[in-house]
Amino acid sequence: MAYNIKKYPNGALDYFRIDDNSQNVANTSLTLVGKYWVGYGESIAQNSVRLLENFASDTAPDNAIEGQLWWKPVEQQLFIRHNNDWLGIDSDSKTTEVMDTNNVKHKVVVSKVNGVIISITSSDTTPWVINTSETLIEPYFRNNGEVTISDSATILPGINLTTDKNKEAVFHGTATHARYADVAELYASDNEYGPGHVMKIGGTDEVTETSQELDEDAVGVVTTDPALLMNSRLPGITVGIALLGRVPCNVVGKVTKGDRIVTSNTPGHGQSARNVSTYGYQHVIGRAVEDKTTDDTGTVEVIVGVK
Repeated sequence: MAYNIKKYPNGALDYFRIDDNSQNVANTSLTLVGKYWVGYGESIAQNSVRLLENFASDTAPDNAIEGQLWWKPVEQQLFIRHNNDWLGIDSDSKTTEVMDTNNVKHKVVVSKVNGVIISITSSDTTPWVINTSETLIEPYFRNNGEVTISDSATILPGINLTTDKNKEAVFHGTATHARYADVAELYASDNEYGPGHVMKIGGTDEVTETSQELDEDAVGVVTTDPALLMNSRLPGITVGIALLGRVPCNVVGKVTKGDRIVTSNTPGHGQSARNVSTYGYQHVIGRAVEDKTTDDTGTVEVIVGVK
């Protein structure tokens, strides 16, 4: 007597038939054996292995049914069948180990959606660079955002969104706190300039270092760790210039807390406005929030954008 087997396609109860002395391969991904089938043991053993490995294959199993699991080795991804489609369970969205350039393994959470890596969350307190041997992860976190161009894939403490330009991973939400203290923007620069450098509009590109006293073209100070960095995908030689907030600033001469900072004749350095006879608001880079008691060059914290 034939079997009637129950299944639940798309949530509705259904039946299919397994005739006597036959095998059914049309209704599921398994080989289901009817009564009196000779050699049924092989089919049952094979079915057991297929279930244990979750139908491991780089191609989806045939005749899948609602709720079925499928392991796709090439992506190291587990899928579940739902509503005639395969939905990624994203088995990699868990704690895993990723090797850095010193061959040290770091425990991180790699988050994926439908097989696409979205983020890496790290509990390390210092940045580290992913080893290029991590070919399933490393290209998608390179600092230049181009998976085809080699560059360092730096992982910072906390949540790191993929830099792959084709994925457009961005944060949408409301930020109520920022760890760092300035708002900055990338500008095309005629050279590499270090943190604290005072910059102006000009040179062979968009910006260059200041080099004269009371320069009206001064725009800001090269930042160290901006709370917000705008225009972050600008190609070529760039510098992040703090336009608002507090940032270390290179200065020459004595500075008293509260002094307005203007440009000096020392390239890339500001000075206290007390050192000049007259100045206007257009010359002011910001105001110092700490003292400097020596006449040589140094660095003080400055609130950029405050006149």
